[in-house]
Amino acid sequence: MSTDIETQAHTASMTTGKGIGLYTMAIGIMIALIALAANVQVFPGIIAFISYFVLGFLLNRVVLRGLIEWHPMHNTLANVASAKLGMMMLWPIRYPGLFFQLLVSKHL
Repeated sequence: MSTDIETQAHTASMTTGKGIGLYTMAIGIMIALIALAANVQVFPGIIAFISYFVLGFLLNRVVLRGLIEWHPMHNTLANVASAKLGMMMLWPIRYPGLFFQLLVSKHL
C-alpha cells in the first residue's frame, strides 16, 4: 500500500497551470454531460449527480495530490480528511480559491 507521500515522490509535480487546465476541463465535461442528459432526457439528475462526484474525486486524486504538500504538523487524519472531502464536495467553488491562494503565495 502506498501513501500520498510515496506516490508524490514517484510522479511529476503538478503545476498550477496544469491544475487550472484540468479544472477547466472538468467544468466543461460537467456542462457537456448535463446538456447531453437534458437533450436525451435520460435521468439528467442522476447523470449530473454521479458525474459531479466522479469529477470531484478525480480532481482530488490528480490535481490536489499534485499541488498540495501537507505539513507534517497538520497532517492529521481529521485535517486531511476534512480538506479532501470539502474539496471533493464543493469542487466548482473551492478549486478557484485554491488556485488563487497558490498564485498569491507564488507571485507575491
